[in-house]
Amino acid sequence: MGGREPGALSSVPNGRIIDFERAELRRVPFQDSLYLWVSGMLPGPGLQVKLAPRYHYSRPDYWDIEVAAVAQGRQATSNDNEVGDLQFERSVPLAGITGFRGISVIGANQVTRIDISGESF
Repeated sequence: MGGREPGALSSVPNGRIIDFERAELRRVPFQDSLYLWVSGMLPGPGLQVKLAPRYHYSRPDYWDIEVAAVAQGRQATSNDNEVGDLQFERSVPLAGITGFRGISVIGANQVTRIDISGESF
């Protein structure tokens, strides 16, 4: 599968796939929605991280979600969910973007598969 090399191009316009430290599933309080939460370190300042589901023509066993960085025209602020200078934490709701078995989180140096069993979407 292409796109696993450091700095590989992402499906996000002008984005590149970056690595992450942790990926986990969380439920939001008072909702029945399941979210993917990803955290890690930015490769440099002035970048915004996006979690980008890849497009599939049919539902795969594992839906691919890229961890991508995009250069910003301005300096990032605390409103961008950044902790400190280069740490990030992002989330995305999984409704409509799960495979039959779960999801694959794609970073520059790793791919993490997360099984989702017994969930209805």
